[in-house]
Amino acid sequence: MTTVSYPSEDFPGFPEITMDCPDGWEPRRVPGSQLAIVQQRPEGEFRPNVLVIMQRLHPDQTADDVIADAVKRLEATPGYEEVGRMKTTLAGVPAARIEGAWSTEETGTIAQALRIAVIEHDGVRDALEVTGTCAGPQAPDVWPAVRAIQDSIALVGR
Repeated sequence: MTTVSYPSEDFPGFPEITMDCPDGWEPRRVPGSQLAIVQQRPEGEFRPNVLVIMQRLHPDQTADDVIADAVKRLEATPGYEEVGRMKTTLAGVPAARIEGAWSTEETGTIAQALRIAVIEHDGVRDALEVTGTCAGPQAPDVWPAVRAIQDSIALVGR
């Protein structure tokens, strides 16, 4: 019998990344995410946040597949409307930026900025998704910070 382990040569870990956490924001453990920060707000207010999620890809999945899957998830949200999409970079690799919003009676308008890239390393490929979310009325003040936080994502050792 043999033993396998993670991370290892056979099962590489996710890339090490860093992200700026501006004054007035704080780290938060969020299930399913590798990094997360939230903006400090008074109790009861929506707390703008930025989440980083990495997922191991199937060898045949392309960046276009990953983007198409993300768009499907967003479009499945009732009332979702895309307000912008462009090619960009994330952590120094080609990426897509998709921004949109939706409204519900419970939450009002929610604005979301998603950046997606595919990171190749150690013989595997990982999707890197960085999602910033805020309440619609917060967007004029918060959106520049969300984009700057997304811009700050860096791969350690690259």
